[in-house]
Amino acid sequence: MCVVHLLDNPDSWAPASLQGLNLCGECNDQMIADLRLVAARWDDAQEALHAGAGGGGSERHAQRIEAPVPINVSVSDALLVARDNIWSVVLRLVDDHAVQLPVYQDTGSLAEWLSRSQAVKIAGSADKTFTKNAYWWIRDAAGWTVTATHGAETKVDLPDQFCKRPGCNAQLVVVENRAGAHIVQCSADAGHTVQWDTWTNMLKSLGAQKRRGPRLSKKRA
Repeated sequence: MCVVHLLDNPDSWAPASLQGLNLCGECNDQMIADLRLVAARWDDAQEALHAGAGGGGSERHAQRIEAPVPINVSVSDALLVARDNIWSVVLRLVDDHAVQLPVYQDTGSLAEWLSRSQAVKIAGSADKTFTKNAYWWIRDAAGWTVTATHGAETKVDLPDQFCKRPGCNAQLVVVENRAGAHIVQCSADAGHTVQWDTWTNMLKSLGAQKRRGPRLSKKRA
């Protein structure tokens, strides 16, 4: 069965995966589409880092430093998460398959390379957990790239919802960009994020299995 639809609940229903893969056709197509979105918008996202600045071939969000032209911090944070997520997938493929990386290795180029020639290795990995994690890393990378390229965003607190990452208990917020995409984010650490559809699926899963803990609020911001 499709590992993305299963989530962390082995008792839930999930569609059949494609032959030889860990993903159903819908999720496999979505993963490839998200990679292509990152590839298509990465240059625009880089331009959004510096208001009024032209060009630039380096991934300038990699370091938070003083610059002659001020850095758009929200864009920088978004692209940092997107870059780290894509590289997490790439480095795992290097470890598992000793793949040769393309000569030019910015995030957009790597996303395009993954979509063209490596998607089957991700979807068909012997480690099903990696396939599931990679799918959501790529989904998040696409979401943050969209946020960066649309610029302005709004944040609204999620009532009574707090980050569950180890050592963190900060308020969770819903981030909405101009495109209408929603991301659940920790108010203390922008790297603690999850896509809205993932969040709602988690709530449904927790609500269906009360033995795992108290049911979370389903209030939307």
